[in-house]
Amino acid sequence: MSAEPIAVYLNDHLAGAAAGLSMMDDLASRTKGTALGAQLHALAAEVREDQQLLRDVLVRLAASERRAAQAAAWVTEKVSEGRLALAARSHPALALLEGLESLALGLQGKLAMFRVLADIGPHDPRLADLPFDARAERTAAQHAMIETERRAAAREAFGAAVPGPR
Repeated sequence: MSAEPIAVYLNDHLAGAAAGLSMMDDLASRTKGTALGAQLHALAAEVREDQQLLRDVLVRLAASERRAAQAAAWVTEKVSEGRLALAARSHPALALLEGLESLALGLQGKLAMFRVLADIGPHDPRLADLPFDARAERTAAQHAMIETERRAAAREAFGAAVPGPR
């Protein structure tokens, strides 16, 4: 018997979160002692809360967590981090930009997921009382923060003289 589509979807997002957390932890260690490092540390804590919510939803759905998918995502992310580490030796600002861009894309996926869950929640009693709208709002704020930092990193990486919000 195949898994319920929503369980597959949630497991895919859990795997993405595992990869994103690995990237956040790497970038936070590279920017330790800076405002960005602190923001990434706080963001990682919130993403871990979101992972727990997804695990709780899987329990409500009587579905299991697919650890193999998360492990595969983690390995893929480690390869990406290795590539960024090599790039950081010659172009640290570019490596930061690319890492932040990966996080921004992941946050857009998380936002889309929470919006979908908020849409279907009222129609599925297993999901009806969960805070998907609030998590979508929080994710939008997370994305805005990363987007500001991403744009600043792009200006630094490409030598743009135009100051912008940081």
